[in-house]
Amino acid sequence: MNLFKEWILRIFLVLFALINTLSSFAEDEQPYPCANASCFCIQVNEIGELSIIWDQNNLGVSNFFEHQFYADTGTGFLYIGSESDPNINSFTYSNFYAALSSSSYYIKTYYGVGGGLVQYSDTISSIYFDLVNQFDGTMYLSWNHPMPFDSIPPNSYYSLEKSSPSTPPTSAVWNHVRNLPVDSTFTIESLGLCADWINYRVRLVTDNCDFISNIDGGYIQDQTPPDAPLINFVSNDTSTNTMQINWNPSSATDTYAYIIFKFYNGSWSPVDTVFGRLNTSYYDTTITTFGNQSVQYAVAAMDGCSYGNPPQNNTSPAGLEHQNIYLNSTYDQCTGIVSLNWNPYINWSLGVDRYEVFVKNQQSSWSLAGVAANNSFNYFIQNGNLNYSFLVKAVADSTLHASISNQVEFFAVQNPIPQYSYISSTSVSGDSVLITYLGDNSVGVSEVYLYRSFDNGINFTRIDSEINPVFPITFHVLDAMPNEQSSMYQVSVLDACGNQIAYSNVGKTIFLSVDNNDYALKSLNWNSYIRWEVGVENYEVRVRQQNMNSFQNVVNLDSSFNSYLHEINNFITPPFGGEVCYKIKALELLNSFGEQGISESNEVCIQQQLMVSIPNALYVGGLNANWKPILNIDEVEEYKVSIYNRLGQLVYELEDYNQFWDGSYQSTGELSSTGVFIYFMEFKTTDGNYHNRKGHITVIR
Repeated sequence: MNLFKEWILRIFLVLFALINTLSSFAEDEQPYPCANASCFCIQVNEIGELSIIWDQNNLGVSNFFEHQFYADTGTGFLYIGSESDPNINSFTYSNFYAALSSSSYYIKTYYGVGGGLVQYSDTISSIYFDLVNQFDGTMYLSWNHPMPFDSIPPNSYYSLEKSSPSTPPTSAVWNHVRNLPVDSTFTIESLGLCADWINYRVRLVTDNCDFISNIDGGYIQDQTPPDAPLINFVSNDTSTNTMQINWNPSSATDTYAYIIFKFYNGSWSPVDTVFGRLNTSYYDTTITTFGNQSVQYAVAAMDGCSYGNPPQNNTSPAGLEHQNIYLNSTYDQCTGIVSLNWNPYINWSLGVDRYEVFVKNQQSSWSLAGVAANNSFNYFIQNGNLNYSFLVKAVADSTLHASISNQVEFFAVQNPIPQYSYISSTSVSGDSVLITYLGDNSVGVSEVYLYRSFDNGINFTRIDSEINPVFPITFHVLDAMPNEQSSMYQVSVLDACGNQIAYSNVGKTIFLSVDNNDYALKSLNWNSYIRWEVGVENYEVRVRQQNMNSFQNVVNLDSSFNSYLHEINNFITPPFGGEVCYKIKALELLNSFGEQGISESNEVCIQQQLMVSIPNALYVGGLNANWKPILNIDEVEEYKVSIYNRLGQLVYELEDYNQFWDGSYQSTGELSSTGVFIYFMEFKTTDGNYHNRKGHITVIR
């Protein structure tokens, strides 16, 4: 019986333990409300006491039994106390000064039936806040996150607070300074005064509770002068004849004045003071110091704080000096070149990117003349006898800062340029070419050059010159070979400095060729005359046969023609020696000088082929009543024509070119009967050659 009771008791105990275990599993599977939020916060008061603050409702436990608190202050986690009253939500870590470093904490919570279940919180640190006095009116404030950054609850942020403490502080009225993003672990705070007693702390605001750091501060004093100002540029203000110095405002908010220094006559001297931190420009009006040379400027910053005995204001050393650009110029009247040079601009952090050169004259506004990489630039003046001005602008590398030089001015005297330079005629004369040139006698022309091209203007070669010419002048070119090719000509004018200051139009000889393959039609071809001011009015085709003393014009053609077919039969008149000569004459449209130029081509002479025209019929009493051969030559040394009948009997003989046969028998004068007769003609020309012809003559009555 006792054994049975023992077994029943054991079964009961096992079931009880099993129920408790299942209950424990059920409790552990409950969601942990603090998994994504801080279950508790750590706050430090003004005297360094540390308190743990929690919200009992956020712990997610039932049948609360007791909280136990553990801290790691550098030697591992140790038990520091407990709390079993569910109505109390804070615990103060007695006898621990939390203002020296950050320490870590967690809560061990007992709950369930008889406190048999345990739950551990996350480990959270106190916020250690540190203030470092920069002695320049600013403080570097830093702190640590109380938990890993990824574990900080959403919507949290840091709040910076300050107070004016008692010494030592026991309590304070805290004023909100500003909110900071939750990822912040430092900030820089400006005092705004020369000295003050002040404390700071930081608060991490979360949805459940706030973390509060220790405080740090004390007597903060500005003993550091502002940084030396960085000059942006030193630049001439050409509109007011002043020198502008511009610099960046000091980063020290308590800066209240800037001291301007100038290096002049071998030494540095303070020249003025500019008051106000944001007043960052100064205009130097003493043009006698910078008007004819380069001077240097530097700026120092001064704040309103002082210390020492006697007290001295905090003043920075002068920053890097900058200097104005002083521009010089020389002008060469002969070359028309202005040589500009200037001193380099110094002490931009990345140097000078480029120098831009600007120019204007009395007829134009400022324009960019060019860009220079160094300290010199040459400019060619095309339009002289005007007042010119130049200035240089230095542009800083990778910034918008620039410096403008002084302005140089002068009257650019220029040698006079001819109002006109004109080739009015380019004509062929035998084996030579004659070029007539019209120049301007009112300017000082020292010399003219004559150029020639055989490749249609691609390359010109100087072939002649005339010193101290008086216009018009005519050049005689003896080696142009005008009967073989066309050539082009141009004249350049030299001033008193030997500069070629003007070029004429181009004149081109007319090259004529004649095709003599056809007896009756002669094909003439020539190139156009070019570069007259208005153009060609017309071409005259001129012809001369051997027995004429001069050429005669056979046709006028407009400027679009470059060829002509000449019917020579209508031109030849006896006596004719067989030679015909051609020439083309171009006439200019009236130009602006009131003149009309003339250009004549080469002369082409052809020997007309021997032509013998013999009629083959004689109509006695009709239109062709007289029969005789026709020759195209006017000189025959020997001449004889014999006419025979079909029986071989001599009927008539002509021994003079001007004789003719009328169809009669020479011996009797009796007219021959109708029939076919045979002629035999032989003659000797003036060149000593013998010629003969034979054929038939039909006589009709």
